[in-house]
Amino acid sequence: MCFSNDLAEGMATQSDYWIGSMSLPYYISLMHPIVKSLFPVTKDKIVGSEGYLHALPSNIPPKIGVNWEASKQTLYYIKSIDYRHMAELVGDDAYSLNPNSDGLFHPLPNDGWKKNWVQTASHMKAMKGIVTVDTGTAHLAGALGVKTIVLLPKEEFVCWRWKNARWYDSVVCLRPSEYDQIPDLIRRM
Repeated sequence: MCFSNDLAEGMATQSDYWIGSMSLPYYISLMHPIVKSLFPVTKDKIVGSEGYLHALPSNIPPKIGVNWEASKQTLYYIKSIDYRHMAELVGDDAYSLNPNSDGLFHPLPNDGWKKNWVQTASHMKAMKGIVTVDTGTAHLAGALGVKTIVLLPKEEFVCWRWKNARWYDSVVCLRPSEYDQIPDLIRRM
């Protein structure tokens, strides 16, 4: 199996079988239990990890970061929640990671983070943890190893990538019926 592409050719080369990296978590979920055990994630704990991206933490005081909106595409209304609902779930003493609005939350420094993922990553590494809907925020936080809670939409709209596999050991996914677990998970961050 090949996990890399020949950039000059623009396609996978010298492989018996090729899958896109975005599909890998799904295929891992179908693997033998020994392979699955290499990715232990439960809702009983939320752990940080080294992640596979590196960022130096900014100097913001540690708080929870929140993002309640997905990008304004087709699934915006399915994945997003109202900022007031987010405040009910986590309280208002949190940073807004929403590039469009701060809602009821503390703004991050105006240092270009809204258009610069490197700066966003730096702020995330300084946070106690992140609570977000299914969006790029969840993937960046997970890749950094930041403790993260992903608020999934109703079961029929959960992306198969979150439904069938765990992407990152620092991320816990919650269905709407499980949102009551958020205060306890935040306390343990």
